[in-house]
Amino acid sequence: FADQTVDGYRLASYESVDSRGINLPVIASGSTRTGDDGTVYAAGNDVTAHLEIRRAINLAIDRDAMIEHVLGGHGRAAYSIGDGLPWASADMRVETDRTAARTLLEQAGWTLSGDVYRKGDLAAELTLYYPSSDSVRQAMANEFSNQMAEIGIKVTTSGQGWDDIYPHQFSDPIMWGWGSNAPSDVYELNYSTGTMNFACYESETTDAYLDAALAASDVSASYPLWQRAEWDGTEGIAPQGAATWAWFANVDHLYWVREGLNVAEQKLQPHGHGWSIVNDINTWSWD
Repeated sequence: FADQTVDGYRLASYESVDSRGINLPVIASGSTRTGDDGTVYAAGNDVTAHLEIRRAINLAIDRDAMIEHVLGGHGRAAYSIGDGLPWASADMRVETDRTAARTLLEQAGWTLSGDVYRKGDLAAELTLYYPSSDSVRQAMANEFSNQMAEIGIKVTTSGQGWDDIYPHQFSDPIMWGWGSNAPSDVYELNYSTGTMNFACYESETTDAYLDAALAASDVSASYPLWQRAEWDGTEGIAPQGAATWAWFANVDHLYWVREGLNVAEQKLQPHGHGWSIVNDINTWSWD
C-alpha cells in the first residue's frame, strides 16, 4: 500500500537489517540433518552442491531491479546478514555480472541445452519455497526465478505453509527472513552445528573465528572475528568463497504515521518478530 495516500497520515520509511535471502545447500542429496525441534530431515541438493552454481547465482542477482520491481524502491541491497552493522564484512558484497556467471558454469563443464544448463544428466533446476501467506516473498521468489532464467538456471517457485516448508529446510532453497541488532544470526547460520545452518556448511576455520568472536573480551573486539568468519581472504561463506547463501534485500519498514506525531529517530530495525519501532516510544511527542 506504499503508493497510496491516507488522509491525515504520512508514510514513514525506516531502514532495516530485515534481510531476505535463500540458503544454498553445499552438500549433495542423501544426507540428513536434525532440526532444532529434534526432527530428522533430508539434507543436500545435487544442484547447489556444485560451487559454481552457488557462485553463479550470487553473481546473477540484480538486487536493485528486485528492490524496484518488488519493493517499489523501499529497500536496500543485501549481501549478508547484518549489512550496515559493525560485524558485517565488506567482502560479502558482489556486483551483478551475468556474463561472469555463465562463464563460471561453462568453465565447470555445464553446457546450455535449450534454456537450461546441464552437466551430464543433471539439469540446473531448483525449487524455491516461500511462505504462501507472504505476498512480498512470493513476488521476490518469482523475480529471482525470472533473473535466474537469464543465466540458464531454472527456478520453480512453490508457496506453502511453514509446516510444509520446514521439511525442505536442509535440502532446498527457501525464501527466509532474518536480521537482528546482534551478531548471533551470523553464528547460527554459519556455525557447523548452528541451529539455522540450512546450507549444511561445515568449516573448522569458520567455526574457529565464530568461537573466538563469542569468547572476545568485549563486543568491539569481536567485530573483526565475525568479519573473518565471512571471508578471511582465503576461506569463508562469501560469494567468492563457499557462497552458502544468496542475499537479496533489506526491506524498509513502512508505517502510516498520524500528522502531528513525532516519531523518534530509529536504529536499523530488525526482522519483524516484535514491534521494534516502539522501543523508544517514551521519547515520541505530539506537535
